[in-house]
Amino acid sequence: MKMRYHEGIFYPENKDELSLLLGDGISEKEAKALILPHAGLSHISSLLREGFSYTKNKERVIILSPLHSGRIYGEKGFFFEGELLPGSSMFHLGAEIKEMYAEEEPGPEELIPYVEKYMENKPWAILYCDIKSAQESKRLASFLSPYNTPSTLFIVSTNLSPKCPKKEECEMWRENAKIALKEGKEILDKANKHYISLCGSGILDALERIIPGGWTSVSDNRDETTAHSLLIKGGEL
Repeated sequence: MKMRYHEGIFYPENKDELSLLLGDGISEKEAKALILPHAGLSHISSLLREGFSYTKNKERVIILSPLHSGRIYGEKGFFFEGELLPGSSMFHLGAEIKEMYAEEEPGPEELIPYVEKYMENKPWAILYCDIKSAQESKRLASFLSPYNTPSTLFIVSTNLSPKCPKKEECEMWRENAKIALKEGKEILDKANKHYISLCGSGILDALERIIPGGWTSVSDNRDETTAHSLLIKGGEL
C-alpha cells in the first residue's frame, strides 16, 4: 500500500515541527504555474511558503517531478503516476502506474503537506517525468493539455542547478536558468546544449507548449551550492 516514504527524512514527521515550516496558510496571490525547489524541507521551506501564497482561486493541483535517475532500463513510457495516497484528495490523471518512482523521488511528497494546508480538500495529482526529446515533450504536453484550465495550478519541482562544488558555479547556473526561463523558449534544447542544467528542463519544455510565455523570478535561497528558487508563470507579484 502507498505510504509517505520520505516523512521523517526530507521533512519532519513531528506535526508541530512540520507546522512551523508550513507557515500560516494564506493564499493571497494567483499564478498559473510555479517552479519550486526540492531539498530537505528545512532548507527550502521559506520558498515553498511563499510559493503557496500564489494558489488563490485554484481548485486543482498537478505536481510535475523529474526522475533524477531516469526511467528503468527498457521502460517504454516516459511519464508515470504512483498509487493513490489513502485518506487524501489525490486523484489519477490516467498515466501508467509505477509506484517505484514515488519511492525514489522525495520532491513531490514534501509538497503534499503544503497542498493539504493551503488548498485544503482540493484534488491533487503527481506525475513523474523523464523527458529527453522534443517528441517526448510534445507527448507530455498533449497529455497535460486537457487539464490546463483556469482553476488548475501546475507545480514543477526543479532546482535551477545541479549540486555545485562552489557557490560561484551555482550562481552561474541560476542566472543562465533565469534568462532562459524568462525567454520561455527552447528550454530542452538549451539544456541539451549545456547552457542550462535544470533537472526539470524536459517538463518545463512541455509546459511551454500549453502555457506559452516566460517565467518571472520571485525569490532565491542563496545559502546553498544548489540553486533553489521560486518562479511563477501567469501570475501577480
